Amino acid sequence: MAKTTRTKKTAKKKKPNHTELSRTRLMDQRQQIMSLYEHDLKVGQTASDEGTEDIVDRANNSYNREFMFALSDTERQILIEIDEALLRLDNGKYGTCLNCQETIPKARLKAVPWTRYCIDCQEQAEQGVALET
Repeated sequence: MAKTTRTKKTAKKKKPNHTELSRTRLMDQRQQIMSLYEHDLKVGQTASDEGTEDIVDRANNSYNREFMFALSDTERQILIEIDEALLRLDNGKYGTCLNCQETIPKARLKAVPWTRYCIDCQEQAEQGVALET
């Protein structure tokens, strides 16, 4: 009697495409910012001048609160840019420069997944040149 051998089909894991990787990076970054925001909010709520009689201590507390709020402004702006990038992913425009309509290199998207511009247009924006949006 001859034995029949069955070949097992090994299920290959589907390699995530660039869009899926970008969405994962954006969502991870968004979660990190939200966690930092929640932490900063708790720190800001607990930091007060109560019980502090020394003017230097009050100045330090005030500076620390302002510093936390400044960080929150930056984080809030990045959060907005992440949400806009997620919308571009949904409508198929992710990875295209909003100014010149050229494809943004994958290395740039990997480094700054919420970027709106290619490197050349980003440099123009930083120099104050008006860009199309």
